[in-house]
Amino acid sequence: MQIVTANRAIGEIRNGCTKPYNVLCGGETFVVKFMQNPEGVRVLANEFICSKLAEMLQLPIPTPAIIEVRQTFIEDHGNEVANHVGESITAGNHFGTKRLKKAYQVTSAEMLHMAKNIHVVPEILLFDHWIHNSDRDRNGGNLLFDAVRMEVVIIDHTHAFDLGPLWNATQLKQRLNDQFSIFDTSGYVYKKLVPYIRGNRPFHSILDKMSRLTRDDLWNIIKSVPEEWNVSEEDKIALHSYLWNRLNRIEQVLPLLKPVLPYWKGGT
Repeated sequence: MQIVTANRAIGEIRNGCTKPYNVLCGGETFVVKFMQNPEGVRVLANEFICSKLAEMLQLPIPTPAIIEVRQTFIEDHGNEVANHVGESITAGNHFGTKRLKKAYQVTSAEMLHMAKNIHVVPEILLFDHWIHNSDRDRNGGNLLFDAVRMEVVIIDHTHAFDLGPLWNATQLKQRLNDQFSIFDTSGYVYKKLVPYIRGNRPFHSILDKMSRLTRDDLWNIIKSVPEEWNVSEEDKIALHSYLWNRLNRIEQVLPLLKPVLPYWKGGT
């Protein structure tokens, strides 16, 4: 993942429990989540890991980056960011994604109908069930329409791994081999996606890509989380076991999804 340096604070983002901020980094604007966000530093680890997994599965996400905040940035812009975040930020590595120039929340089926990459909808659904991201079904801010590329884009994985920013090794060990449960397909976002999961074998592509992920692929992502984000070695090992376990059982969710996907004709 690229590392970019924060140069200038541009403006606050008013929606979002993590209080993100627009920051200019080397000529590009990034939406930055700081270590001192109200949800805690583990948010950054969740975003980092899920972004890397999404990239590996070729899912549509804004370009992720580690945002290096230096003392000069804090001296020039620290107060305005702290007023928004609620706490003084510190120098070090934070997390961000490149801001899309013209992106909007998906508010209607018509927006999805215009998307050139509408084929990824089944992939998004299965990805969310793998990482146990239960927030996208109802949170309209987590699915965007990129009006430049005419594509749907997924963002915000703060609430992944079942417990969001509250997960730890003990909690994840207790959840190994938990049965899958499907998210609310009548939720604000998912109900718009259901009509685009259709035909025969809609999940074939994502299942094929998931099958090619290895234990090492997964571990290399998790182990590269910056140390200052306070994910212990025990936590990393537990998360690796949790995600590897769910990945190897992902087809168990398909019979649960079938009754709520009326346009899915058959096959995976």
